[in-house]
Amino acid sequence: MIKRVSTGMAAALVAALAAPMPLAAQDADRAWPPAGVSYHGDPGAPDISGLWLGTTMGVPGGPIASNTGKTADGRPPSFLSPWPLPYTPEFKKMSDERAAAAKAGKQIGDTGSKCLPFGIPFLMLSEAYPNEVVQTPGQVSIFFFTAFPVIVWTDGRGHPADLKPSYNGHSIGHWVGDTLYVDTVGLRGDTPLETHFDPHSDKFHFQWTMRRVGDGVMHVHFTLFDGVAFTEPVESTNIWHRKTDYRWAMLDDQSCFENAAGVSTNAKAPEEGFMKF
Repeated sequence: MIKRVSTGMAAALVAALAAPMPLAAQDADRAWPPAGVSYHGDPGAPDISGLWLGTTMGVPGGPIASNTGKTADGRPPSFLSPWPLPYTPEFKKMSDERAAAAKAGKQIGDTGSKCLPFGIPFLMLSEAYPNEVVQTPGQVSIFFFTAFPVIVWTDGRGHPADLKPSYNGHSIGHWVGDTLYVDTVGLRGDTPLETHFDPHSDKFHFQWTMRRVGDGVMHVHFTLFDGVAFTEPVESTNIWHRKTDYRWAMLDDQSCFENAAGVSTNAKAPEEGFMKF
């Protein structure tokens, strides 16, 4: 015999089934933010979120290496040290060939000329436009103009054992006081170092720190390890300034393909440009 259920009882049953489970009954991994982690990434971590602009790369005693010949907000450039770069003979030859080609009007090693990503370390070393730092539980994300974001995992994970090389690699970080220490591995060997388009190998290892040293000022220090290309580590410090004027955030979107009129489409020599399909 089927018992009838009153309309009121039915409504109460539906509401009970639809109600979310108490937080304590849910998987702990679903809690937001995760236990022991603040909305800014880690307990006690300083807030480095916001819009920041660093400086472009220069050559000691020479001009700033950028399309405009100057840093976007007029500040002096940053430099790599030691300079000249401590290349091994094989990579010194590659660097010299690129420098000679550039003087002859042909740029070698510029992935951007083929609408390919610049990747790390170029994005970090050569700050032509503002970037936005966003802090969320367990990660710090850096969004660059017309580029893939760099995600720094601060949730305690390590680097994957089967990491496939990519343009931005894999970054993990941790806070020591007010400084974020970042370790980046798994980088491709065909990306340029900086705006001089100097080469590096696929054994390249990138370590960097981010520390807010004042109101609206952050020091980003880089150490470049490459046992194949360098005879010793290379270092640089880029000073980022926080930009609060809305005009810095009003950057036009763009596509490399919209500005590739001078790029070859010779299908017989695809290495010189794009192939037509």
